[in-house]
Amino acid sequence: MYDVLIVGAGPVGCRVGELVSKKGFKVLIIDKKKEIGKPVRCSALVSHRIFKLSGVSKDVVVNVVKKARFYSSSGNCLELKSKKPVYAMDREKFDKEIGRNAKNAGAKIKMSTVFENFKEEKDCLRVKTKKGTFKTKLLVGADGPDSTVARVANIPLPDNLLVAVQRTVKSSYDSDAVELWFGSYVCPDFFCWVIPENEEWARIGLATPRRAMEYLEKFITNRVGKKAKHKDELSGLIRFGLMKDTVADRLLLVGAAASQTKPFSGGGLTYGQIGAKFAADACVKSLEKERYDYEFLKRNYDERWKEKLVWPIKKGWVLNRLTHLSDWLFDFSVNVGKFSKFILEGIDMDLLD
Repeated sequence: MYDVLIVGAGPVGCRVGELVSKKGFKVLIIDKKKEIGKPVRCSALVSHRIFKLSGVSKDVVVNVVKKARFYSSSGNCLELKSKKPVYAMDREKFDKEIGRNAKNAGAKIKMSTVFENFKEEKDCLRVKTKKGTFKTKLLVGADGPDSTVARVANIPLPDNLLVAVQRTVKSSYDSDAVELWFGSYVCPDFFCWVIPENEEWARIGLATPRRAMEYLEKFITNRVGKKAKHKDELSGLIRFGLMKDTVADRLLLVGAAASQTKPFSGGGLTYGQIGAKFAADACVKSLEKERYDYEFLKRNYDERWKEKLVWPIKKGWVLNRLTHLSDWLFDFSVNVGKFSKFILEGIDMDLLD
């Protein structure tokens, strides 16, 4: 019998496992992947908050970015300087360090273990995987934007879904500046990004509801040339929107599985780490009080994390709508932004301040 079984050994699931294990409870983390951190499915551009929230060292930093350039479809550019450093991380190293922290705290991790379903029994949940069955008092779904745990629990997920694709491409870049490119012909309903690792290599990607790879290849050709060398091709899903419930009896969803994702950028690391702290606190309180019902978890987890993140998510939704503007209107907005840079440069990239 485990106190907490977590599906998903990503940075959110492992952080929950670490924090709960530190309180002396028995934790099992399972994941269908063979190895923590692989494959990478994230551009890994984060704010200064990530290190305090995750407990990870700055050894995972690849580059520090100080500026963001916003391009309209006409090539019109608005450059903003960040008041605080923004970090491009080695996402594999980041995941692995959080995984080690979870193990060191006492959590047990089983890779290549596919979650299938669960059944509620008198005093626990019986969790079925392709490598056996486990009993647990609490089940945490940290299994991403297409969460199987949520589906089995009949918890509806938001319909807002994007396909993200990225390559690391060799060319010449300004290592201090991230580029964000907008336009219906460039990337419908979202944007393209260029995140430099140094002056020679950058992560070039985009997210869109359809034909993502076709748009990426076109953008890379226009930005750096058709014959540019590339490596580390990756893809993944981005789901965003507020969920009515992220809990059920003996069950919590966290991270991308709970849509703790920024609607304007698709990033989930910062919000996911915030969610992980609330989830761990709720698990500990649930175990201490032996309360595993929906009402208790709703009050002590779902409502608490939403108090922190609902307003930032709503603000992010408003910014997301800007990507749906007509090309000429977005171009006009870039020009207007040039006259109010001092205001825009004060906006926190996580929308938490």
